[in-house]
Amino acid sequence: MSKNLERFVRDNRAAFDTDKPSENVWAAIEKEWGQSLPDKKTFRLKKVWMAAAAVLLLVFATYIYFLRYAPGNDPQQAALPQSNGNGYITALDPAYGAEVSRFTALIEEKQAELQSLQEDDPVLYQKFNSDIQKLDSTYSRLKSQLPVNPNKEELLQAMIWNLQLQIDLLNQQLDIIQKIKHSKQHSL
Repeated sequence: MSKNLERFVRDNRAAFDTDKPSENVWAAIEKEWGQSLPDKKTFRLKKVWMAAAAVLLLVFATYIYFLRYAPGNDPQQAALPQSNGNGYITALDPAYGAEVSRFTALIEEKQAELQSLQEDDPVLYQKFNSDIQKLDSTYSRLKSQLPVNPNKEELLQAMIWNLQLQIDLLNQQLDIIQKIKHSKQHSL
């Protein structure tokens, strides 16, 4: 029986949709509920206002997001010293700042030792210096990316690793210089 009813409703659906209830039916519903139903215009106006409020909220939230997180607008970054020197790194992480300062001082000391080779063997000094300059330019690029890179810890570790490579290279170069000096002394 229910299948017959379903088929009847499905087959005659168009006929059911054409009829509208009379105004008396709506009046009876209003009387039973004790309040008047909102008219269609009021309901549509509420939808429009709700949609407008949602759009304004979305625009405001987007504006705040870009104001706060756009590159160069990071409030934490603005409070830090500029990235010239190690003050910026120290402000980010004091432990890394101390390590960078220690490695930088060591590199400067070893480069001063290497300067002594410039007079004795300028060609070898130029080769050694170009190797160090390559590592130093990589370090400078890493350091310039630090203020805008979201992965600051990994970048700081890469910078430390680069400084360690520079120290290792300088140590190897100084060992070579010592061996050259030693061989010259024994040949005389």
